[in-house]
Amino acid sequence: MARANPSGGFSRMTALLEEHFGGGKKGTAVIQTHDFPDHDAAASAFGLARLLEKRGIETCLCYRGIINSFSLKTMIRDLEIPLRPVRGMVKDLRESPCIVVDGNPTNTNARPVTDLLFGVVDHHANSRLPDCPFTDIRTGYGSCAAIIAGYWKEAGLVPDRKTATALLMGIEMDTDFLSRRVTKADMDALHRLFSAGDWEYSTRVVKASLSTQNLPAFEEAVTRVRLQGRMLFSRIPLETSQEVIAILADFFLRFREIFVTVIIEDDGTERHVSVRSRDPAVSAALVIREALKDIGEGGGHDYMAGGVIDPAVTISEKELFRRFTDAMEKTGEHQ
Repeated sequence: MARANPSGGFSRMTALLEEHFGGGKKGTAVIQTHDFPDHDAAASAFGLARLLEKRGIETCLCYRGIINSFSLKTMIRDLEIPLRPVRGMVKDLRESPCIVVDGNPTNTNARPVTDLLFGVVDHHANSRLPDCPFTDIRTGYGSCAAIIAGYWKEAGLVPDRKTATALLMGIEMDTDFLSRRVTKADMDALHRLFSAGDWEYSTRVVKASLSTQNLPAFEEAVTRVRLQGRMLFSRIPLETSQEVIAILADFFLRFREIFVTVIIEDDGTERHVSVRSRDPAVSAALVIREALKDIGEGGGHDYMAGGVIDPAVTISEKELFRRFTDAMEKTGEHQ
């Protein structure tokens, strides 16, 4: 499990970047989120970029995968977050220093997009310490946005309204509005950002993330439920969004008999997976990693994780169910 000393995180990062660029010269740092970014990843990349730019360091924000979350698209549009897919990067940036936020290259969902992995800022557990000049991995935090908010405090600066609002949204989403894995660091960051950002906007956009067009996915999820002990599994044979399956995974966890949920979107092309756990003995991240071994990739936290199944893989619902029940038993034994 990765660990790194977070003391003086932002000052260490800027000193190393300035040393890398040499003298008074400033260059461009590539800030990369984990693949298929969520609100916390986008907010963290944006918040770090804005802060580095105040130190004269230009930035380029990028990601792999797709974004099909309505609320995340709204957040990116309204707050003018310049996050773009890797395919839109200019080739000249291939040798630029790459800083991965809310992800870790030692997992499979955050492979560096440039030839130089320079830094990692993350809060996920169940990963190794990456080999790069700068690491700030705080597994005790409920959100990566809280780490970036701490960088602004360390720099003695208050983020502008759009940046503060984005960071608020990152904290809200990853802690499920302070109801999941929230820590004092997240609460302190939220307190500082509350007045600087637009709290009403952030809450409205994050909460109003569904459409009536999503109702068929909810119907399919309920009718296709499979139970195995304290685990609930459901495969939805429809095109939907990562946001919908994440909400469904959280929803089913509200049943008192259920401690682990697995929701799969499988329309033949997009095959996303969302896992939740409220069982201290079962890590969602380890379950998804074990279950998708050789057929996809995934990662996350002990309490929530996400992944994708390779579209080229042919696998039945019965086999997927077996993989997740076996993975749950195996990871539970080794916790």
